[in-house]
Amino acid sequence: MRALLRTGAWVVLAVIVGCARAPERPANPGGHRVAQADVELKVESVAREADTLAVTYAVHNRTSRAVLLVDGLWDVGFSGHLTLAPERAYVDLSGGRVVLSRMLLPVPEDLMVEAPEVPAVTRVEAGATANRRAVVPLPLRTALPYPTGPEETRELSEVREVSLRVGYLPDADAMTLHAGKDSQGTAVQTPEYGPVVKAQRVLDSGPLPVSGAK
Repeated sequence: MRALLRTGAWVVLAVIVGCARAPERPANPGGHRVAQADVELKVESVAREADTLAVTYAVHNRTSRAVLLVDGLWDVGFSGHLTLAPERAYVDLSGGRVVLSRMLLPVPEDLMVEAPEVPAVTRVEAGATANRRAVVPLPLRTALPYPTGPEETRELSEVREVSLRVGYLPDADAMTLHAGKDSQGTAVQTPEYGPVVKAQRVLDSGPLPVSGAK
C-alpha cells in the first residue's frame, strides 16, 4: 500500500449539491457503479481549500439494518506502519475523468500483490447519517492502490467535473470484522478482502461541476 494524500488549510471557493440513489446491485471488479435505493449519498460541497480539493458529503442509511462504510483508507509510514487517514481518497485521472473514491478497489486480475489494500469500516446504524470529507492535494495526481497505468497530474484549473464514489456493505452484521489499532493507537475494524469484493455496493455521485477553480 502507498501513502499518497495530505491535507491543507481551508479556503472555500465552490459549493455544489447533489445526491446518488439507484437500484441495489453488487459492484464487481469490472467497475459497475450502483447503490442501494435506501442508502443515499449527498454531496454538500466541492471546494478548493488552499492547496487541496475537498468534497464534503453525507451518507444516509434509510434501511432497517446497519450498514458498513468501506471508507477507512490508510497512510503508510516509511517503516510500513499503517495509520488511518480519515479524509483520504483514491484519485483516478484516467480517460480524462477525475474520480475520487473511498472504497475497496479490487486487485486487477493480471496483478499479483503480497496483500490487498482493505479499508477499515465504519458502522452506520439504521436511520443514521454519516458526515464525511474527502480531501486530496493539488495539483491532482493519480493515487491508486495498484499500478494500472501511467501516473497523471492535472491542475484544478483544467478540471470541470469531479465524481465521488463511496463503498458500503449492506448488512453490517453479516460481515466478519477484525478489531485492532493503527500505528497511532486508533481503534479500527477491518473486514476480509474476499467477502468485501463480493458484497460491496458503490454509491456514485455522478459528475459534479467544479466552479471557481483556479
